[in-house]
Amino acid sequence: MHLRNFSKKPGSPYQKRTIPVFPPAEIRSLGFLLLFMALMTGCGRKDQGNKSTPTTGSLAVFTSSSITSVIQQGADQFNRQYVNANVNVYTLDSRAIVDSIINRKADIGYFDRVLSKEESLAVVQSRKHVYSFLLGTTVATWIVNPGNSVIAIDSLQLLKILTGEITTWDAVGGPKEKINVYLPSIGDGAWSVMELYFGHALTKVEGHYWPADSLVILRVAEDANGFGLVGRQLDDARVKRLKWRHPLMANPIPANVGSLQQGTYPFKVGLYYYTIADRTDLASGFLSFMAANLGQRIIADNGFLPGMVPVRIVNLAPQGDQK
Repeated sequence: MHLRNFSKKPGSPYQKRTIPVFPPAEIRSLGFLLLFMALMTGCGRKDQGNKSTPTTGSLAVFTSSSITSVIQQGADQFNRQYVNANVNVYTLDSRAIVDSIINRKADIGYFDRVLSKEESLAVVQSRKHVYSFLLGTTVATWIVNPGNSVIAIDSLQLLKILTGEITTWDAVGGPKEKINVYLPSIGDGAWSVMELYFGHALTKVEGHYWPADSLVILRVAEDANGFGLVGRQLDDARVKRLKWRHPLMANPIPANVGSLQQGTYPFKVGLYYYTIADRTDLASGFLSFMAANLGQRIIADNGFLPGMVPVRIVNLAPQGDQK
């Protein structure tokens, strides 16, 4: 098992610890409580007697925190359109969703990242098959308090801040104040993007870790010296988006899907659907909905580039099932 050591500053909601790729099998925090409650209701498990069709029945959808809003909007629209369907959305951290699939507690999940090689291998060993579909992509966004004078940052400065070599804002053109770093949970999409980008250079990180983008935004909004990472395009007056400075380009690059589409912004987060089977139940119906025009419009309205996915579209309008 691969282990990586991450340091936490005093005041973090979590204790300093070494984090494995796969957390222990024991019940882990509120995420597993929500998972247990959902499974007890009979949702989301075909092998527990949930005899659903693509437009009828009940389904528990587990999502990473950064994509909960877009999946919830899709579920609300789907439930309105198909009155005999009941899609419920639950937020878990990405590692908890992987654990639940490996340990046969759930069959599907919506992630803000791809599975790691180790995770994919564990899923295949446990469940035999795993299928994935890309539904959209967006940016991982670095944010600061609106009162901060810094407007852009380059890759080397970013790495030095994360590893603790740069500790004050004046080193990157800001005030002579300490930088307080707020990060999403290890293993979530935005953080995985940074690990992929910096590789082995990112071995020890100084920061406060929070389990949801909304909490990272709140902390940066309240902290004049805050510096945070969120896994989506952001339009929130409480914080300011930092641009990325490329050494070969005259102007800093904004963190938005336009830059992503042009191929100039490096930090990309995906919206992925994972399942362990070629499904014909409500899960397949909801996936087909999210991959079709209306679902892709919802994804685009939430700051994502819609994805072109190789998904089999099933019949979503049996007679008498629509309003």
